[in-house]
Amino acid sequence: MYKVAIAYGVVAWLLMQVASQIFPFFEIPNWVVRLVVLLLIIGFPVALLIAWAFEVTLHCWPWNVSSPRGHDSRSGEVDRGAAVD
Repeated sequence: MYKVAIAYGVVAWLLMQVASQIFPFFEIPNWVVRLVVLLLIIGFPVALLIAWAFEVTLHCWPWNVSSPRGHDSRSGEVDRGAAVD
C-alpha cells in the first residue's frame, strides 16, 4: 500500500506541474488547473482504499486450495503425462 501512495504522489505531483506549466500556454482557464489539483487530491484516498482492499483480498484468498490431479497451479498448464483414473 505504501508503494501505491508513493507512486500516486509522484504521478500527481508530475500532473500538477504539467497542468500549471502547459495549460496557460494553450490559454486553458485557470480554474481547470484548480480542478485538476482538486481531483488529484480527492483521488488519493480513493487510490489508497482500492490498494488496501486489494491487499486484504490477497491475504484472505485461499491460495493453497488443492488443484486437480495433473494440473500445475503455478503455471496454469495441464500435465499431459498425468495418469487418468
